Amino acid sequence: MTWVAWRQFRTQAIFGALALALAAIYLLVIGLSIHGDYDRSLAGCIAKGCAPGLVSGFQDTYDTVVMLTDLAVAAAPGLLGAFWGAPLISGELAAGTHRLAWHQSVTRSRWLAVKLLVVGLAAVAFTGLLDLLTAWATNPYETVRSAPFSSLVFGARGVVPLSYAAFAFTLGAAAGLLLRRPVAAMGLTLAVFAAVQFAVPTALRSNYLPAHTADIRLDATTLAHADGIVLNGSSLVIGGISMPDAWVVTAGRAVDSAGNPPSEAKLDDCLMPGRFDGTIDCLADQDLHVRATYQPNTRYWPFQLIEVALYTALSAGLAGFCFLWIRRRVN
Repeated sequence: MTWVAWRQFRTQAIFGALALALAAIYLLVIGLSIHGDYDRSLAGCIAKGCAPGLVSGFQDTYDTVVMLTDLAVAAAPGLLGAFWGAPLISGELAAGTHRLAWHQSVTRSRWLAVKLLVVGLAAVAFTGLLDLLTAWATNPYETVRSAPFSSLVFGARGVVPLSYAAFAFTLGAAAGLLLRRPVAAMGLTLAVFAAVQFAVPTALRSNYLPAHTADIRLDATTLAHADGIVLNGSSLVIGGISMPDAWVVTAGRAVDSAGNPPSEAKLDDCLMPGRFDGTIDCLADQDLHVRATYQPNTRYWPFQLIEVALYTALSAGLAGFCFLWIRRRVN
């Protein structure tokens, strides 16, 4: 039965191996470039602090390349679920070839178990190799950026991509079992996987462990690295507040040392059209701060393992559904 499952899967396996080989070549070229630039310009000063221009120049050079690479890694499990998982059962149900296997002393459960294990392990292995290659290629860039909890980075590094692959594959298999049409199952798999991948980072991830709180002083450095400054009367909102070695989850409105909103008149005086640096210096002189909730970077691996457990549970639930459905509803 295992040999039969492999023969049925070998075409997808060949295309997958070719895709992985092309990805490896691309990541080798990009990785050598990133490592070479890092060794030449930043390796000697990163521990004690490099000139801002060197760091920003290095990041600007590879921002787009790394972002597109991370997007490809994040999309890979969904594509494997659609192209490997969805047709796995629906293709045989649509063609009726499943009946031949079931009349050869092969039980439905064994037939399904072998197909899920053979192709599912291949999907996880494919994702794992892609993950390792990407982690090597982009390691110097991630050392400089130091944002492991970024939604895109978190989902494309560590061990969570393996659980994404398992989930996407079993999701595709379940969709194929329900719909019995490969194309419809592929579309449903991609849609549900994308929805889950959006919901987990935005609604669940920050709550895996209770967040810490801290008061962040709005000095010139903090304001210069913020994503945006919004002034509305006496309300001052700073977007993209950051802390060293931490993921800032939420940040409140700015208040003074007494906990009161800043003076509207003083905020208006800080508005200097065409002089952003002057606005930053003026706001920094007012001794303002914001109350923020954050997750320290030391929780990166606990969060990875929690998310792996979540997706593994979803995968197990989908696999269990497949076994129940094929025994009771499929003829």
